Amino acid sequence: MFCHCVFQLHINMKFLSTILILSCIPLIQCWSCGEGKITEGLAWIIALPTETKSINKCCEDHDRRYDNFCSGIGSIPLKTADFLFERCLENTNNRYARFVVKPLFTAAIQLNSWWKKITNNFC
Repeated sequence: MFCHCVFQLHINMKFLSTILILSCIPLIQCWSCGEGKITEGLAWIIALPTETKSINKCCEDHDRRYDNFCSGIGSIPLKTADFLFERCLENTNNRYARFVVKPLFTAAIQLNSWWKKITNNFC
């Protein structure tokens, strides 16, 4: 009897976990932080404890500046776009965003910029 209950609990937990993950997919689809599904998912999980709308707005602005620069219509250099992104995260009203999200996202951008520099693929 005990084993049956534990087994049933295990199945219920799998079911609930699946429902929880599936319910988050629409939220992640509206998320603009990260390049590709893996980094988008990681960025979303990192930002989840804070107010994600303001974080996402910072990412959207940063991506727009990069896209404009790479398409030749923007006058803001990529380093300036990165700096403005950091300032945007700094200006959020949430301590978690300033002290956890900002350093992690900044490190990710620096790593990405370094990689693009050594591969000569800035855009």
